[in-house]
Amino acid sequence: MTFSILAILFLATILAVSLVGFRAIIRQGKAPEDANKEKCSVCRTQYNKSQLIEREVGDYRVLHFCQSCIISLHNEIISKN
Repeated sequence: MTFSILAILFLATILAVSLVGFRAIIRQGKAPEDANKEKCSVCRTQYNKSQLIEREVGDYRVLHFCQSCIISLHNEIISKN
């Protein structure tokens, strides 16, 4: 009987700790000012989403490109021809 009570208390403690941890993870979501920001896929500099070009590659991957990286890639492809 004592063993069953200890097992129930242990499971209740684990459940409580996991709920507290889950709430902490949820609260650490993106701040409202960071919700409209994304990193350029080439230079990894953070920009507002309105300043980036977004392209989907395949079914799942979305790439974001800033203006300076697009110009750099354009110049690189022109110089190869």
